[in-house]
Amino acid sequence: MQHSNEFNDIIMTLDELITACGAERSWVMALIEENVIEYDVPETQQFTGYQLATVRRASRLSRDFDASVPAIGLILELLEEVEQLRQFKRQHQASIQSVQTIEVEIQQHK
Repeated sequence: MQHSNEFNDIIMTLDELITACGAERSWVMALIEENVIEYDVPETQQFTGYQLATVRRASRLSRDFDASVPAIGLILELLEEVEQLRQFKRQHQASIQSVQTIEVEIQQHK
């Protein structure tokens, strides 16, 4: 999974992550156990701003919808998929527009 560089420049420990998001340790651990929070090197327990943003988003889902940890994982996965589809659509539309521009230029030169 690729993340924006703006989220990867922050590195924090598990305790710092818990403090930064204001959640209970057991709840954050449940997110980790359910793979809602993904991180590259589990042994070091270092987290980036991306994981912090994920925990905060999960916290809002839990609070606003009383969602369980497994449900939060599914919701976040589906939201990410929707964003990927939107990005694909934007790229596809840009490609189509580029082809149409080329076709117009070809027609003008005939």
